[in-house]
Amino acid sequence: MSIQVLLTADNHLDPSAATFGVKRLERKADFLRSFESVIDYAAQNKPDIMIIAGDLYDSVVPRNPPRTVVMRHLKMVHEKGTRIILISGHHDTPRSVEQGASPLAIYGDSGYAIYVEDSLNPRSVNLSLGGEKVQVFAMSFNPNLAIEADPLASVKIDPKGSINLLTVHYPIEGFRGFYGNEPFIHASSIPSGCQLVAAGHLHEHQKRWFGNTLAVYPGSTERRSFLEEGEKKGFVWLDIDKSGVQSIDFIETPARKLKSIAFNIPRQGDMMQLLKDAIESSSDPESIVRIKLKGSVSLENLTRYKRFELISYGLDKFFSIEFDESEMELQTHEALQALPRTTPLQELRRYFESLSAKLGGEEVALIQEARTVAESTLSEAGAW
Repeated sequence: MSIQVLLTADNHLDPSAATFGVKRLERKADFLRSFESVIDYAAQNKPDIMIIAGDLYDSVVPRNPPRTVVMRHLKMVHEKGTRIILISGHHDTPRSVEQGASPLAIYGDSGYAIYVEDSLNPRSVNLSLGGEKVQVFAMSFNPNLAIEADPLASVKIDPKGSINLLTVHYPIEGFRGFYGNEPFIHASSIPSGCQLVAAGHLHEHQKRWFGNTLAVYPGSTERRSFLEEGEKKGFVWLDIDKSGVQSIDFIETPARKLKSIAFNIPRQGDMMQLLKDAIESSSDPESIVRIKLKGSVSLENLTRYKRFELISYGLDKFFSIEFDESEMELQTHEALQALPRTTPLQELRRYFESLSAKLGGEEVALIQEARTVAESTLSEAGAW
């Protein structure tokens, strides 16, 4: 007999969204709307297990309104017979005693979900589902691990169920989006006795087989930056039996569109007016847009370039607009010549020689004496 698992992660509810100004609360609502599409799917399809693999929240101190909404949603899914398992990730794991408990702890206390707080050793959650003994090993993110440490290197995972799952919130070796400089799970540490590793942290949906074990990142449910511009967002539905994962389906969420528009700076013409024309022709009120300015700009056009005016002009044409000027360069009519290599003593001598040539006569001896004293003082100070 098989079981059905719904896997989601990196929902990042209640982000700061401060850069969105008056639309800050609307942008926060985007993240909740995408998560609610996961909840709706779970309520309609009633999976045996729902796993939230870390970073449900964007911080350890989310506001009360989203916390209340999530409690109602988890209660509804729980009452339809789904077992919910939560772990915390990079963003919703406390990093000090002062930060207190994770915002996920209250859901574990409610009885509607199982929250695994342990970040040192995987906790075993044992379930009986349709005659199958299911063992879920769960471990939250450990903020105290050293860079490039393997969180599974020194732990023992002893699968004894007919179906065994592991859920973690770390990058796994071999997946796109892992660039080092943080703890990661080595490929050799993937437990062979588990049919599935349900992972969070990487925001792009991807999967990879390690022998008979499938490791899956569902990806984030909402786009957080332009690094995720071209990625589909969603969650996964898995059908698993004792022989392994039989099927996996990726279900998209209604994430807000992010769009980059390249603007090649013209050599002639009014750059401000041309930018306004480009904004007008690309109008899309539901999208977050980035205008990328590319090429050389004349000094005249640069003095007329008013970013704030352009942002104001685009406010009713996009959900949000920003400008990337990293590839914009100032035009120069002639190449700047590098100054000759020199040293402090060489510059001092050049100065006194110039002074001697200008004055001459009896003052030359005085200048020579001053030069000798100055050179001696500089040499004692370590100049060359």
